[in-house]
Amino acid sequence: MSDELYEGLRKMYESFFSKKNLLEERKEKYLNENEYQYYKKETEDLDNYIKTVSALLNYFERQYFTEKQEQKDVLMQVDKASINRGLQILDIQERERQRIARDLHDTSLQNLTHIIHKIELSSMFIDDDPVRAKLELVSVSKNLRSVIKEIRNTIFDLRPMTFDDLGLKESFERLADHLKESSDFEVFYNIEEINCNNSLVLMTIFRIIEECTNNAIKHSSGSVVFFELKKIAENTCIIIVADNGQSFDVDKVLTEKQRHFGLNILKERVEILCGTMEIDSKPNKGTVIKIIIPLLEK
Repeated sequence: MSDELYEGLRKMYESFFSKKNLLEERKEKYLNENEYQYYKKETEDLDNYIKTVSALLNYFERQYFTEKQEQKDVLMQVDKASINRGLQILDIQERERQRIARDLHDTSLQNLTHIIHKIELSSMFIDDDPVRAKLELVSVSKNLRSVIKEIRNTIFDLRPMTFDDLGLKESFERLADHLKESSDFEVFYNIEEINCNNSLVLMTIFRIIEECTNNAIKHSSGSVVFFELKKIAENTCIIIVADNGQSFDVDKVLTEKQRHFGLNILKERVEILCGTMEIDSKPNKGTVIKIIIPLLEK
């Protein structure tokens, strides 16, 4: 609706109404029949004008309120989408916290408890059997190094230090080294330099590839994993992760009854970045995951 046209009609309505009131007063004070008839006719004409303008104003107001309601509905849909996306992010964060807490409890915490028991045992032998006490302390030192390594891996999971210091490519090289050290898989990769001013987008891309490779190593029962990141347009990149392991039913593992923790987190991360994901899993050919991500600047 044109605001200028509406405002013009409203002023016209007020002007006609004021003139009509003025004519009504003059009509009451007419001097002769001719004047009365003149004022009567002018008043009737103004009445017709007022009715016409009033009808137009009512039409515009109905249109205005309809547009406002439509805008409100659109905004509500946008708000719901924003809320759902925000809840998605919070859900991912909460599940990541649960996973890290579980990993710390099952590994580092239990190992530290075991080390405390060994130190207490060494203190009991220190006077009567110094040799045994020394051997226990050597074992404690070895276990402590293992715990330190576990905690470093947890810190890397939280935020790869190389990502802040050296950038995306170096972080992927560190990830490949970590995958080789912690598994029997052969790991191959091809990473191009991806420029994006939004570090959260780059960090999420890193997490997506990390999740894909970890899933392949944990669940594929294969021996080779390959990942690639490259630009396919000015503001778009593609992620490819492939393994030579066993296939799986993609639709089945993504349904509610067969929720696969890793794949669903992966799917949600891709959706948060407004990306698309395609999974091709075939018997004796392994699994190929292709993800296209727009490089959002904000």
